[in-house]
Amino acid sequence: MIMREGEVGIISVTPVARGIARPCLAGIVLLALVIFGGQHVHLIHEQETVLGLIFAGPFALVALTRTWRWRSHKVHVTSERIVVEGGVLHHQRSSVDLRDVVALRVDQRVSERLTRRGLVVLETNGGSIMIGKLRHPGALVRLIDAERSHNQIDPVPFDTVFGYEDPEPFDYEVRPRRRGHYPSIE
Repeated sequence: MIMREGEVGIISVTPVARGIARPCLAGIVLLALVIFGGQHVHLIHEQETVLGLIFAGPFALVALTRTWRWRSHKVHVTSERIVVEGGVLHHQRSSVDLRDVVALRVDQRVSERLTRRGLVVLETNGGSIMIGKLRHPGALVRLIDAERSHNQIDPVPFDTVFGYEDPEPFDYEVRPRRRGHYPSIE
């Protein structure tokens, strides 16, 4: 990642792996079934390696490609911007300046709250930008908020006391004219 002048990297995060557990589990179960069948059936025992590659190989390939895609995706938070980069064959990079971020939110289901995972969404004037599903999304949101508040141009200190001054009541009062002060029509 190329940094701007005066920019400091704060944290780099790899999103949560999605879609890796099921192919790994299916490949392991099918490989175990081939090994178990090889112990009981002579024909399977003779072709155990070939059958293992036929049944477990595709699942291992799917798990390998998903792991490669997962490891190539990164979220970098710097002192000035948030950079999301990723891609296996076609590498893409997008960045959002911290001053353009209006608000941050975390979208989580109950199961994601229990596992401390969630989707971080940046709200900008141009629309919503989803960073991705991350571990400990609340911690990342607090870190980004702290960096955003640190970069404000003229922040108001917390100990500032704002006073209220009553305006003069006669400046805004409309008084009706008294009888007898009206011009007469004759």
